[in-house]
Amino acid sequence: MTGEQFGILVTFVAYLVALFVIGWLGERRHGDSYEDFVSADKSLGSIVTAISSASSSESVWVMLGLSGIGYWKGVAGYWAAIGCIVGFSFNAAFIAPRLRRDSGRLGALTLSDYLTARTGDRGNLIRLLSALIITVFMLAYVVAQFSGAGKLLVGMELFGPDTPYWVGVVLGAVIVGIYIVMGGYAAVCWTDTLQGGLMFLVMLGLPVLAVARAGGFAGVAEVLGPLGLLSLRPAETAGWALAGFVLGNLGIALGYPGMPHMIVRYITAADEREARRAGWIAVVWAAVVLFGSTTVGLGVRALAPDLAGSQDAAEQAVLPFLTRSHMHPVLAGMVLSAVTAAIMSTADSQLMYAATSLIHDFWLKVRPRSVSDDKLVVRTRLILVGMTAVAMVFALVKPRFIFTFVLFAWSALGAAFTPVILLSLYWRKLTRSGVLAALVVGPAVTVIWKRVPPPVGELYELIPAFLLSLGAAVAVSLLTWRSEGAQASPPEAAAPR
Repeated sequence: MTGEQFGILVTFVAYLVALFVIGWLGERRHGDSYEDFVSADKSLGSIVTAISSASSSESVWVMLGLSGIGYWKGVAGYWAAIGCIVGFSFNAAFIAPRLRRDSGRLGALTLSDYLTARTGDRGNLIRLLSALIITVFMLAYVVAQFSGAGKLLVGMELFGPDTPYWVGVVLGAVIVGIYIVMGGYAAVCWTDTLQGGLMFLVMLGLPVLAVARAGGFAGVAEVLGPLGLLSLRPAETAGWALAGFVLGNLGIALGYPGMPHMIVRYITAADEREARRAGWIAVVWAAVVLFGSTTVGLGVRALAPDLAGSQDAAEQAVLPFLTRSHMHPVLAGMVLSAVTAAIMSTADSQLMYAATSLIHDFWLKVRPRSVSDDKLVVRTRLILVGMTAVAMVFALVKPRFIFTFVLFAWSALGAAFTPVILLSLYWRKLTRSGVLAALVVGPAVTVIWKRVPPPVGELYELIPAFLLSLGAAVAVSLLTWRSEGAQASPPEAAAPR
């Protein structure tokens, strides 16, 4: 091992120790009561809520995938960042405070709790279907995170030039599994806050470094201009393909109001005021991290135009190249930690939410039994271990495009839950059957749209899936309002006249 690799490794290990300490503290403070273990006793302030929700939503793709997009597509890569920031802003303005108020009024701990209570679903079909969707597609999301860990260690050559892909996958899975099993939801939120802060600091500095080493903005423009990468319109893209590209990137925003592992942070915020503040803090965080990552890609393209021959290769190569070639080993270790933070902050949140959904919805609510808090915590931990192992095994298959894989899972979850969250907060006539219709139609259209041939199929699947899911929820709710409306608990802002 070279001195450079040793310096990177020492910094990285120090970061991992900090994560384990947080997991231990979470175990000490929130490991006894089941409700405390899965919701941190609804005690989260605005800073923890904001940074943990933001970092958990912006997964490995924001560090590896988005920098790769910036490298491959140039300025047009900013469309993806813009779409994400629109989603954050919408949540801050229209989702966070209302959801915290209404979920508190209904005594909800999870998204399934909220939708079940909001529509008066006594048969628990919403709870069961929600848990199934969350488990399947969040596991797919976690697979992408562990795959990113494998690609990261290969690119960083942390254990030498022949570092195998599987080492990164297993290492990422083991680390996440240990601290999340130790400390539960509180550990997830605290570690996500630490990791989000690290991502923020790194993405303040890396774009400056990349652009400066490339000769400033003039140097970047000199290299990217002849390649056609200085336009918001992607090179060789026009007509329907251009419209599909822009709409698809902006359409990413449609997923934010319905991303379970993200909006649960608003449900567990201390109060409505903290949820509102958290939403806007997250917007600022997202602007720095998202635009910063894309800018890194542009800078590295100017530094090394022949570094990668495809978007997939760029995702794996951009950050490792910049850190190995242009940074001190200790700083390179910080960047490695930041990318690992992006991976872990998403994987831990999704694993925690999926496990909670299985135990809380399948075991505690659907089959209510008198079970001690200790047993519920133990069972949640066992589910966490099992799901981590399953995701790790699938990640070893090595999904090809991190960005594409994440977008598919994002689409399925967003198409399922965004329409019902919006309608539950702003439309009094949403019914149980309307929610069930959306939960079926959204993921189904996402899967089917993947098989639609171009040019129509080039449109990001979340857009048609969201529209059809929303239409199904409204149509079925109107048809069933007379028979099911009396069971519902309309939002306060839309209470019966």
